[in-house]
Amino acid sequence: MRLSLYVCLSLAVGLLQASPAMAEDAPTLTAISYNVQFLPGPAAAMNERKEPEYRAQRIAEEVAKFDLVALQEVFDQRWVDAIANGVQAIWGDRFHKLASPMAEGHNYTGGCLLLSKYPFVATNTLVFEHFSKPEDFGFRADGFAAKGVIHARVALGDGGMSTIDVFVTHLEARDDGLRPAQYGEMAAFIQSVADPSRPALILGDLNTRGMLEERNDPASQYSVMMKAFNGARPEGAAFQDVWPTLMGNAHGGTSDQESTETGKRIDYILLSNPNPPTFQLKPHSIRIDPYADPKTVYLSDHSAVIAELVIAK
Repeated sequence: MRLSLYVCLSLAVGLLQASPAMAEDAPTLTAISYNVQFLPGPAAAMNERKEPEYRAQRIAEEVAKFDLVALQEVFDQRWVDAIANGVQAIWGDRFHKLASPMAEGHNYTGGCLLLSKYPFVATNTLVFEHFSKPEDFGFRADGFAAKGVIHARVALGDGGMSTIDVFVTHLEARDDGLRPAQYGEMAAFIQSVADPSRPALILGDLNTRGMLEERNDPASQYSVMMKAFNGARPEGAAFQDVWPTLMGNAHGGTSDQESTETGKRIDYILLSNPNPPTFQLKPHSIRIDPYADPKTVYLSDHSAVIAELVIAK
């Protein structure tokens, strides 16, 4: 009975979305950001959801429904391959992949994975210089992994003329005081590799609370983060947080799979459009899906954020 209740609640949550009117023939881009919790090495015993082989298969089946797939906490190459191969089997030749690299001084990659139905015309990666260290946080320190940012310039069509810059990241989880330094590192990276005349997307687990209280507080880490990211874009091309853009004051928690009204909103899809525009991505709908599952209750310890964007030329 308890599992049935979870499934019912999750289905209800999955329907929570906003959808402004859209022309029927307007092309769209669908994107998902999802922390899937495949912790590496001995830490794998701490995965809240068990059955990793099964979860990888089911996650691949679910995320293959979207055009852009941004995953976090895929630290182990075994699960990178399992998910990527599962998606490729569904997408066929339209499959393109970029994963976090290894880096000297770290035991594991940064765990970010970008899968796309559209080709990449350029890719770049960043490993953060600021991160929590084992001497301070033991085996839970972020520094075991080479966390950072992966970037792809994605060609949506028109022979590569309609391109967007996509950034996937997973920010510091242990030491709140280090996060602002990572905002700065990421902003500098965005400024150095993004095309200011093209739209840009940031997808990821930003480990930064973005509920209404934080959004209204100019001193909050959320406000510090948005100011840093906006500083990387030209005037008039500020990043918009797609969740409040479409959902207003809705809580939007992603850390509690039983309800979007509890937990923390720490998973994001951010969008910046150029000014003046060559073309734009316009938010059409956004929802949170906890991915209830009869075998593992939920597929991860985070809920996914899913957006549909209109390609407006």
